[in-house]
Amino acid sequence: MEKKLGSFVVKKVGNSAVLTIPSKADVKLGQRFELTQENNGTLIYKAIGSNPWFNGEYDDIDFKKEIEKVGNPDTMQVGKENISW
Repeated sequence: MEKKLGSFVVKKVGNSAVLTIPSKADVKLGQRFELTQENNGTLIYKAIGSNPWFNGEYDDIDFKKEIEKVGNPDTMQVGKENISW
């Protein structure tokens, strides 16, 4: 899900150009990001070293549908563990 947070102006801080991150973005101090520039000039910041279960990466996956396709490993019997000797 895409969320618009506003528009921002690049500012100079020392020898760097800085973009402000609003507090409503819920970014933690010290959080790391990877910056990619696309051919059309678009800048994309992606959090690195974060957990996909909590950062939204898996939000659009329908796990019930995936289990229907591949089966549920928690209920599948593998090998011969249940053979009585």
